[in-house]
Amino acid sequence: MKKNRNEVQIIFELLGELNDGNSQTSSLLRRVNIPFSKYQELLDRLKERGLVDITMEGNKNSINLTDKGREFIEQYRKFSKLMERSYGLTL
Repeated sequence: MKKNRNEVQIIFELLGELNDGNSQTSSLLRRVNIPFSKYQELLDRLKERGLVDITMEGNKNSINLTDKGREFIEQYRKFSKLMERSYGLTL
């Protein structure tokens, strides 16, 4: 049975996709596997916290990962490895 993800895991996956250059909404929704309403909610919060920049380009939003967003990815990976190595827990 597949384990449910918590919000931090979803944010990590979303930021990871953006870091890999994937910024099309439909592709992000499919790859991260979240509904559009959750996607909008997360993007608003990530922008408020400075993890992403959202700018309008024509009639589309351009979503870019900030340095703070990249730092989040790096710190999450380190913490995840520590938890697995030290306690046998996977995040």
